[in-house]
Amino acid sequence: VLDCTIRDGGLMNDHLFDDKLVHAVLDSCIAAGIDYVELGYKSSKSIFSPSKYGKWKFCDEDDVKRAIGDRAGKIKVSVMADAERCDYHTDILPKEKSVIDMVRVATYIHQIPTAIDMIKDAHDKGYETTVNLMSISTVQERELDDALEALAESEVEALYVVDSFGSMYSEQLQPIVRKFLRYARPKGKEVGIHTHNNQQL
Repeated sequence: VLDCTIRDGGLMNDHLFDDKLVHAVLDSCIAAGIDYVELGYKSSKSIFSPSKYGKWKFCDEDDVKRAIGDRAGKIKVSVMADAERCDYHTDILPKEKSVIDMVRVATYIHQIPTAIDMIKDAHDKGYETTVNLMSISTVQERELDDALEALAESEVEALYVVDSFGSMYSEQLQPIVRKFLRYARPKGKEVGIHTHNNQQL
């Protein structure tokens, strides 16, 4: 189970969370037995200005380390890296220099080659990796099949079905999830879901 309170919540306030709130979320997640907490993005500072956005838009290693403090080992830490919006070769350090455990790559269908390169980069550096395939409801079936085939051959460990617009009911998502599973399971990969509302419940 992954908590995205800070990362997703930052879309509402430009990631301008104070440390007290971040610590409270971390402590609550640990107390609740949550597996992972996602603290924010690994965004390019050449695209997003640090003078406008808070530190959780960038998740610099020193900021993440200060936030985790003595909580290290009590919960795993995730960051999201958007395809074409992240300087991943330089901003994502080798795992042995980081307290981050997992890199979640978010990609649209036309960015799949970049996403696969980002997954390989993070995997080779020692991180757990997942991929969020965004705006799934807008993707043509053939394009989706091609993308899933390519992702299933990549180093990614889990593929997320994402209802970016919060518009799909469970009966619409079920065949999509089954399709993801058909590609993922034979390659030993997991399938997750990332929704943006409660319709699917």
